[in-house]
This record gives sequence, structure tokens and C-alpha cells, in this order.
Amino acid sequence: MRRKLMQRGWQGSLLLILILFSHGSLAEPAKRVISIDGSITEIIYALDQQHRLVGRDATSTWPEAAQDLPDIGYMRQLSAEGILSLRPDLILVTADAQPQSVLDQLQRARIDIQVIPNAYTLEGVEEKIIQVARALSVEERGIALAHETTEQTRLLTNSLQQLQQTPLNAVFIMSVRNSNMMVAGRGSRADALMQLAGIHNPFSDKVVNYQNVSGEALMEVNPDLIITLQELAMPNSGVERLLQDPAISRTEAAQKGQVIGIQARWLNFGPDLPVSLDALVKQLNSVKPSRSNDQLNANQQDDKPTLVSVNQGDF
Repeated sequence: MRRKLMQRGWQGSLLLILILFSHGSLAEPAKRVISIDGSITEIIYALDQQHRLVGRDATSTWPEAAQDLPDIGYMRQLSAEGILSLRPDLILVTADAQPQSVLDQLQRARIDIQVIPNAYTLEGVEEKIIQVARALSVEERGIALAHETTEQTRLLTNSLQQLQQTPLNAVFIMSVRNSNMMVAGRGSRADALMQLAGIHNPFSDKVVNYQNVSGEALMEVNPDLIITLQELAMPNSGVERLLQDPAISRTEAAQKGQVIGIQARWLNFGPDLPVSLDALVKQLNSVKPSRSNDQLNANQQDDKPTLVSVNQGDF
């Protein structure tokens, strides 16, 4: 009788171990991670977990050290062979990762693939940071980073709202060819960043994501400011390239020299969001002096960020 009880107790303990293992409670944290999305890579570095990265996608160019990692290609054109050659035990992606057939193939190879939410809002950034940290088993560190990012961004946006009397009328042009330009609208990262910066995008209620519009459509909205990507960030982009276009050159923004180029990484929507916002504000100050910008400049001290001091750590 005693032997049977001991046997049942041993079997029960074994069953408990198997249940715990199946739920990942005893599983070791991933050691070979591939990041597929620039914002995810940015988060991993901010969490000080970059030593676990064995690969990244083509959009993961920040921090600069990430460019030394093997590049598995563009996140919308993934290939299973290159990814499998890196022997990952965890792949972190957003919903932008394609094609689904490649992701299915990787899952059949028993690789853990976790899809991280990617909403282009401050709340979305906070959730994304926490989800990445949870996937890497450093959730407490992620919660602290998320709260710090949120606090700094809210401080900056609140200051902007107090100082800007009238929202700046601006458009984001991704690229241009023969006076047909791809502009940012509702649902794009560029539009979301402009909203956070207190900028009014006249194409926000006319365009979804990115769409081509004519020169006539641009002249109709006649923006005070044009924002684009810096040279070499994308073909047919950059300030000089835009100013060569006849339609753009006739806008009020072009004639007043109010065309700025921003870094593609400012659109990551990761933990560097407050830094990106602050850098955008500095760019605005440099091209459009006004009463509100004079007030902004009065708060600027030497090389410190315009409004708040920040510890730096597909669009």
C-alpha cells in the first residue's frame, strides 16, 4: 500500500513538471533572437538585451550597432532560408512581417514566433515595449522603460500644446516623380508623429496610409511646411530632390524655404519616441520662426533638447 502511494506521488510530481514545462514556466529564456521591425530592435537595445540578437531585418538600422548584425532582408519579403541559417529560437515580428507562408514554414520548424502589437500611438509604444520585454523574460525592466518613455513623451506633447497657438499646416512627402508624390495620410507613422507634434496634416482625412496625389492636389492644400526623408533614406526623396519638382517649388513652403528632411528612424515609434519628437521640434524651429517658436527657443539651453532633457539610450 505504501509503495503504491509513493508511486502515485512520484507520478503526480512528474505530471506537474510536464504541465509546468508545457506552459513555459521552466523554459529557458531565448538565447538566439531575430528582430523583424526597426522599433523592436530599438526596444531590445534599450532593454540592454542586444547580446541575444543573432539577426535583424533591413528596417533595423538604429542603434547603429544593429547594422553589424546579419541582415535577413526586408520585413515584407522574408525568406525562410536566410532566417533558418541563423538558428534562432525566438523571432519577434509585427503584423507587417510577410509573407505569411514563410512565417508558417518557420513555425513548422518549431521556432517560436511572437507577433508584437504595433499601434502608432503613445499607448501603443508603451504596450509594444512591455510585450517585447515579456518575450525576452525581462518584463519588469520593460515596464520601467515603458513608463519612462510615456512620461517623457507626455511632458513634451503637453509643452507643445501650451506653446503652439495655431497648429502648423504641413504635409509629409515620401517621394516624388513627375509631380506625382506619395504623401502620408491617416494610419501612417508619419501622420501619427505629426499629430503628436501638434502639426495639422491636411491629407490626414483624404489619404489612407500612403497614396500618390497630383501636383494640383498639393497646391490645393498649399502647406506651410513640407517634411520628407533625408537624402539616401529612400529613392526620389530628400529636400533637394523635392525642390526640383515644379509643383512642389510653387508651394508656399518651398518658396519660403520651409522644407525639412528627417531621419527615417524618427518614425520607429519605439523608446526613442521623445527624442524623435524633440528633434522634429528643433527642425521646425530652424525653418519657421514665429511667436510660438520664439517661446520654444527661449527654453532651449545650449545643446540640450528644446523642451525636455531625454536620456538617449516602413514609415
